[in-house]
Amino acid sequence: MKNKAGHLLSILIVLAFLIITGGKLSGQQRVNISAGAGYPELLNIGVRFQIEQSQLGMSIGTWPSSDKWLFDWKNIVSLSGDYYYHFGGSSDFSDLRPWYGRIGLNFMKIIFENEQNTLLSSYFRVGRDFYFNRVSGFSLDAGVSFCIINEPGITPVLPAPGFGFFYRF
Repeated sequence: MKNKAGHLLSILIVLAFLIITGGKLSGQQRVNISAGAGYPELLNIGVRFQIEQSQLGMSIGTWPSSDKWLFDWKNIVSLSGDYYYHFGGSSDFSDLRPWYGRIGLNFMKIIFENEQNTLLSSYFRVGRDFYFNRVSGFSLDAGVSFCIINEPGITPVLPAPGFGFFYRF
């Protein structure tokens, strides 16, 4: 099962790279960098590439460990790939519509003292971008996450909230 997850993640990363680099990425204000928090991305940094009213995004995240927690881990890493479709409203600061639907795939590796667990999940969200000005703002979204590979044995369906700040180039 662990080997399948590793191969699937490798394929997804290669596909995301090919899609992103093959798209129309020219022009100003088509790339966003972001920092945020959510489930399953955890505390994350990422990048989004705009293609008309769509965006493709990738992020990497982690969550701090604490000896005071009941289920403590040594390390936890989250890799996510997202597709956003902006569909509603308008903004004075961007050609992107502020309301969006988001679908994503997340790979999470949790390393404990004596074992490692893998979690692969898909999530569906609806959210909105709020702009401070033409180059910055924040996103707020919520939805549901479904476990595909669930070695830790957590609940197979979980809420998937998220928020983040972004800067557009």
